[in-house]
Amino acid sequence: MSIAEPLQEELTDAVYRAALEPAAWPEVMRLMNARFPSSAQTFYFLDLEPRRVRPICLLGVAPRWVQTFDELYFAADNPWIRLSERLHRPGVVRTNERLEELIRDADALYRSAYYNEWMRPQGFKYTIGNTLLAGDGVVANITLLRPSDMPTFDDTEVRAFDLLSRHLTRALQMGIRLERAENAAAGTAAFDALPQAIALLDGRRRLVYANAAMEALLSASRGLTLRQGVLGTADADTERDLIACISAALAPNSADGPSTEPLIVSIAGGAHLSLHAVPVLGAMGRYLPATPLVLLTAATHSGKATVSADAVRHLYGCTRSEARLTQLVVEGRGLREAAAAMGVTYGSARVYLKLAFEKVGVHSQAQLVARVLADTAGPG
Repeated sequence: MSIAEPLQEELTDAVYRAALEPAAWPEVMRLMNARFPSSAQTFYFLDLEPRRVRPICLLGVAPRWVQTFDELYFAADNPWIRLSERLHRPGVVRTNERLEELIRDADALYRSAYYNEWMRPQGFKYTIGNTLLAGDGVVANITLLRPSDMPTFDDTEVRAFDLLSRHLTRALQMGIRLERAENAAAGTAAFDALPQAIALLDGRRRLVYANAAMEALLSASRGLTLRQGVLGTADADTERDLIACISAALAPNSADGPSTEPLIVSIAGGAHLSLHAVPVLGAMGRYLPATPLVLLTAATHSGKATVSADAVRHLYGCTRSEARLTQLVVEGRGLREAAAAMGVTYGSARVYLKLAFEKVGVHSQAQLVARVLADTAGPG
């Protein structure tokens, strides 16, 4: 057995320990340096938007160089980032030589600002790296750097690094699964016993958590649907409103803050759901970034929502036809059904609806229902 083999085994064991206890990463990097002699050993996350590095463990890189990394690494002339989609994939070992083969330009790296203003001033020339995880605009990288007076990483080292990277990927997956479980348990325990239907969603409406009441609502397909983990509604217009509602809740630096106006979703039997969305900040953990989330609450109101056409005329200055159509829409009628009830064509009903939107000051049927219900609600 060569000297490298027991060292590789010790390094592999340390990797799995570090995934569960991040304070052990410096030991992993020390063993990494012993197995693959190098000037710097780094493990970090790249947030491709907003283009920044999140260090987990950096040995051999001074803090002042960490501060300048983002600007230089993400520069347009850096071939590593220019070919990010092809190179920042799990299982693709990156070396200077492999980069040169890929782009057929031996000097592309050495002409870049990243090399001349970040690597070379620190004495770095040769690199070996691998992406452990990639997804949702986040890349987990491990990279080793050598000076010019050391040889580049040879084929034997590349194969050993590739094997080790597979263990690193599995260990990191274990650590992230554990972290997600811990965060979910800590962050959602208070919601589990609440009677209100509550869900946590990310910006793409992917369901992160649902309490028992929300799970029951989704199972019954009462107003809300879940398709491949994404929350939606049965009606296309209402789903567009839901998308807008989630986007508005996550909008940064909104001068008005989150809207208090509910999103109304009609359900069977003339009942409706009243949805509210407010922003929350996801947990910042050992590996996972702080993720903006939306807390969505859904309240079920049984029976038809009612409003008089006269009230609509008085409040918004609508004509009799506009007010009658608004009344029917608020009661949960579809536009074709409302047109039939009024004895007018579908095209005429669409015209009345657009005119009602303008007078009420809304842009969709869901907003129309919410505004009219709010404006005509009685005291307490």
